Amino acid sequence: MITSLTANPRLGFIGIGSMGRLIARRLLESGYNLTAYNRDRTKAEALVGYGAIVAKSITDLASNTAVILSCLANDDAVRTVSAGPEGVFANVRPGSVVIEMSTVNPETSRELYKLGAARAVSVLDVPISGSTAAAEQGTLTLFAGGERKIFDGAEPIFRAVARQYFYLGPSGSGTTMKLV
Repeated sequence: MITSLTANPRLGFIGIGSMGRLIARRLLESGYNLTAYNRDRTKAEALVGYGAIVAKSITDLASNTAVILSCLANDDAVRTVSAGPEGVFANVRPGSVVIEMSTVNPETSRELYKLGAARAVSVLDVPISGSTAAAEQGTLTLFAGGERKIFDGAEPIFRAVARQYFYLGPSGSGTTMKLV
């Protein structure tokens, strides 16, 4: 049973790069409790002034948050963060939600969905469309693939960062639309 999309869940955010930093900041400014992780710890620490907690590791973040958002550079980075004994799916609590915002191959999105299903974790692929200015202003466009009820439950999170967000169908649909 998915329980993590209740009112004001603790969010985890992995990937505090140019887009991730701005999206995480919008979430914090919208009142969300957020734990941040980045390989370069100083990038995550830059969010402390906005109210973020910095995770020591991916394991720490995944085991202590209900909804995990990820905004990484490419498929390899997403797989590295997601798989393996130190990865998200080895450490996330059943009933959690993973929102993958990276632009990856649709097959990677479907792989993540399967990893999540094996752990009773819901996964949405929700790649970002827009510039850093749009991220800063909260006017991004999001395309989502995955389970409709999870998308519906995540709408408050999407509203905090995007002007438009669209549910497009099963896992991989969001990334397919982004790559068209």
